[in-house]
Amino acid sequence: MILLAFTVGVGLLAGYARGGRLANLGRVDLHRTWLVGVAVAAQLLLTGFSATATPVHLVAPVLLLTSNLALLAFVWSNRLLPGMTLIFAGFALNALVITANGGMPVSREALIAVLGGSGTFAPGKHRVLEPGDRLAVLGDVLPIPVLKAVVSIGDIVLAAGAGLLIANLMLRHPDR
Repeated sequence: MILLAFTVGVGLLAGYARGGRLANLGRVDLHRTWLVGVAVAAQLLLTGFSATATPVHLVAPVLLLTSNLALLAFVWSNRLLPGMTLIFAGFALNALVITANGGMPVSREALIAVLGGSGTFAPGKHRVLEPGDRLAVLGDVLPIPVLKAVVSIGDIVLAAGAGLLIANLMLRHPDR
């Protein structure tokens, strides 16, 4: 999440540096925005279940799949916007590894390298990377110490797409 926030900031700076305007972002015609609401609702439910005594492992796979499919459908329906192809690819990579493992595998070693401590975290959409996990290379295994984050290849691809999207949409003339 911090990586995405960072690249959104970089995208805004790049857009301004190229003469773009923030107001142009508000003029973008996005399709099927209701799918974002479905994805957010699924994530909020997952967070709510994680904070209760409900066994998260029973509901997490369904909620994660719902959230990921809704986001993939939203991004796909807006794929003609600049950067959306990268965003789609990043989401798809993350959805693939999450679906294959019932959650995003996170490298404990990478967490310790970035945050110190024991490398523990609350269960939910993330889980500790274990031997035998499928597509482990696509999990959250890349430490970024300066951001105090552990990210996946999909996160990097998605964030790059978001930065490109914002920087380019800031340049668009309102009539286009």
